[in-house]
Amino acid sequence: MKKTPVLIAGGGPVGMTLARSLASFGIRCLLVERNATTTRHPKMDITNGRSMELFRRLGLVDQLRAVAVAEENSFDVSWITSLTGRELHRFRYPSVVEKRAEILAKNDGTQPREPAMRVSQVMIEPVLQAAILNHPLVDARWGVALEDFQQDADGVTATLRTMETGATEQVRCDFLAGCDGGSSIVRDKVHIGLEGRAAVAHRYMIHFRSEARDILQAFGIAWHYQTARGTLIAQDDKDTWTLQTRPPPGVDVPNLDPDAVLEAWVGRPFARHILVANPWFTHLLLADRYRAGRVFLAGDSAHQY
Repeated sequence: MKKTPVLIAGGGPVGMTLARSLASFGIRCLLVERNATTTRHPKMDITNGRSMELFRRLGLVDQLRAVAVAEENSFDVSWITSLTGRELHRFRYPSVVEKRAEILAKNDGTQPREPAMRVSQVMIEPVLQAAILNHPLVDARWGVALEDFQQDADGVTATLRTMETGATEQVRCDFLAGCDGGSSIVRDKVHIGLEGRAAVAHRYMIHFRSEARDILQAFGIAWHYQTARGTLIAQDDKDTWTLQTRPPPGVDVPNLDPDAVLEAWVGRPFARHILVANPWFTHLLLADRYRAGRVFLAGDSAHQY
């Protein structure tokens, strides 16, 4: 039976950052992720200053900023009637370049060491994956799922399954980290509950590519374009966008035509290619506790917002 100090279930940003952090302290780990590749879903579009400080300690800031939105571009939120209407107001937030100047001008410890970063999780994950795949202290496996585990006073015995073949193996670890998302198997198996509100709101996401910046950036560069009917997120200020809107009332949501929804929101025809479209629910949930013996929760397994 393979033995490892730490087993990490889940290869999203939290799981991969944990693996790289453990390695920086000289601690070996095994990371398993049930999906065969990094995500193609735009699950986030900003990384805050504190996270960037942690990535700086890990030596990953330059690689991450290289795939992020241009540092000269703002974090503005544009409030509009529609993309074919007018801009009502704009919340102005500094670009990375401007924030760095602000940090330098007020170097008294009240500022973060690193500005926040506009970047999609689609872009972050490959960078973090590259940082751990060849690290001598990290054994990272995609396409491998945590299926079951039992813990005792001395450690945890986990059953892993290779998704492609169905083959299983057992691994013994000192600690198990559940970084396996909102539907966490780890959280369920240690009977940790969630408090708060589930399904607060129903949303419909359309992630797409388009170079129609004359239409989509009609009011200039911004991070979010906000209307009463939803939000258009500029993922890279070039050709990748995400619309977060509400499903039309009284419709069969699984059978929605994302092209029709997108064109109705924009207000006019334009060239695009839809990458992902799906309904989802927002949650406001927090785990009752983050630890059960030698098992820990981190990321969306512990909190969903």
